[in-house]
Amino acid sequence: MRGLAIGAAGALLVATRGHGGHANANGFFTPHAFGILFATLSAIANGTFAVFSKIDSVKRAAVDPLLFNFWAWVGIVGSSLVSLVRVRFIWTPQGLLSGIFFALSTANAFRAVKLIGMSVGTGIWCGTAIIVSFIGGLLFDPKGGVNNLMLAILAISLVLVGIGGVTWAGHVGRESIGIEENIVLLISQRRAGGRGVKVLSQGVIAALLTGILGGLIMMPMTQSPPAIQGVSYLPSFAIGVAIFAPVVTAIPYLSTQECPRMELYVGALPGIISGIVWNIGNILSMLAIGIIGYTIAYPILYCGIFIAGLWGMFLFKEIRGNAAALYWGSGFLILTGIILLSFAR
Repeated sequence: MRGLAIGAAGALLVATRGHGGHANANGFFTPHAFGILFATLSAIANGTFAVFSKIDSVKRAAVDPLLFNFWAWVGIVGSSLVSLVRVRFIWTPQGLLSGIFFALSTANAFRAVKLIGMSVGTGIWCGTAIIVSFIGGLLFDPKGGVNNLMLAILAISLVLVGIGGVTWAGHVGRESIGIEENIVLLISQRRAGGRGVKVLSQGVIAALLTGILGGLIMMPMTQSPPAIQGVSYLPSFAIGVAIFAPVVTAIPYLSTQECPRMELYVGALPGIISGIVWNIGNILSMLAIGIIGYTIAYPILYCGIFIAGLWGMFLFKEIRGNAAALYWGSGFLILTGIILLSFAR
């Protein structure tokens, strides 16, 4: 975690200096610096929430990932509605659109993981989400402009290369301890009537859809009236998730006519905690969007893949040897990209 702390501190320091924002007499930093900090913290939460699906009790019970995600959605909806204690409810239909994007993104994520594996699927959708959120912010977010577009593009490019390296390190690490199937096995199925190529292409398409939809989850918020942005947007978003997420969960079971085990005693609590952690990152990202714009804040959110790699390395021992060296080098590129993004704003 030390590298992450250095990266976060560096981003904050660069943002402060880069905008005439050295600490004032009261020790407070500029709003831009806080925006970068909120975005960095959102990435930490985004890279942490999935850890709860890998704890021993959940693995021993073989909790269906789709059911675990259902409980995570319960945590997201519940923690969002808690905001009504502090904010006045103002309905905005954009919340429904965010809920649709969120539900469809997670549904495609499950399909991608099933077809091409966690490491490869995550790398594809995180990279896609970064590109989509960056371009979408430039085009549609009133606060999405950057002062130095070429520097921003360079920063995004470094982040994407870094994500590619982290993805490959995770794939090699999992492969070495037998957690994940070798993707080459899918390609080798080409000899059996081309099925492997079809499976691979379907998995890539699902991962791309996950990234496209995931990169747009909070874009509708930027089109809402100012009074309904930030934390005030949470109740509308929660309603959207509450409507569409159960439908997405039910469809696969309806198609197989199976009755899922809800795993109340094993899956519910870890799943709900997972959703709460995700929503903490979501709230921090909302705050960051209000300060530094969608173009900068949302790409940083998806750098959480680096944090997920840290958990995989230290907690689950999934990244070792040469894969660890590749991971740290790639992480350095991601952190460098975040710092350059703070300059570009």
